[in-house]
Amino acid sequence: MICPFCKQEVDEPCRNTVEMQRRASDHIERCDKALKNLKGIVFG
Repeated sequence: MICPFCKQEVDEPCRNTVEMQRRASDHIERCDKALKNLKGIVFG
């Protein structure tokens, strides 16, 4: 399973540190939410 946000990092690398930091915080939040939703489905 490939996280779509990790895939984005490979397909479209960040151009600068500001973009990287912004994207990283979004990524962590989204990944965390997705994992929680997945756990709810799998273990619910």
